[in-house]
Amino acid sequence: MNAVAVIYVNQHLESLRADAQERRLASLAGRRTFGDRLASAAAELRRVLGIGESGSTLPKLENYPYGG
Repeated sequence: MNAVAVIYVNQHLESLRADAQERRLASLAGRRTFGDRLASAAAELRRVLGIGESGSTLPKLENYPYGG
């Protein structure tokens, strides 16, 4: 009887280990890459500094006497 209990416990532990491994692999697959995190941080920095799509917060020089 004791040997049967050991077999059941070992099977249960193996299934728990397999589930933990699947969860670990799934969480690694869901993580963002370094490039994605870097691009996100750069976009946030641009937003905080007020740099829009034009690339600068300075006004455009229209009708400037020395410009073309």
